Amino acid sequence: MDVFSEAYLEEVIENQGKLFEYAEEHCPGIDVADFIEAYMKSRTRALIDEGQAYVSTMDAESLFNYFLENDKYEPKHGKVAKGFAPNWIGQFYALFQWLYKMSSKEVVKLLPVEFMFEGYPGLHDLDLQVAVCKVGEQCGLGTQK
Repeated sequence: MDVFSEAYLEEVIENQGKLFEYAEEHCPGIDVADFIEAYMKSRTRALIDEGQAYVSTMDAESLFNYFLENDKYEPKHGKVAKGFAPNWIGQFYALFQWLYKMSSKEVVKLLPVEFMFEGYPGLHDLDLQVAVCKVGEQCGLGTQK
């Protein structure tokens, strides 16, 4: 799969992390894991996978509203995740998707959201790229630079 331009990489990583954090902060009681999974499988995220500049450069609030409107996502109440974990998972998924040239749907299938929450305590202190490459190697995807 072709992935979006490296020119968007830092912005996509940062904004996806902020998006997951924004969802939790602005929708009290939201099931963050459901939100993350739905977003990663969404048409909105597929547009970013394809490198659509308009969506790839949206800030967290705009991206949140775009996703709700265009993918008709309705936030569900459920398990709340406190702290930095949603932001970190957003950043991790974005970099993993780009480095391993997979669709976001494939990434969340390979690395389910619950797995990411369980892995967060042991991985989040590592440099993000080191953490992504460590998990990628464990999944048999090889080494990335």
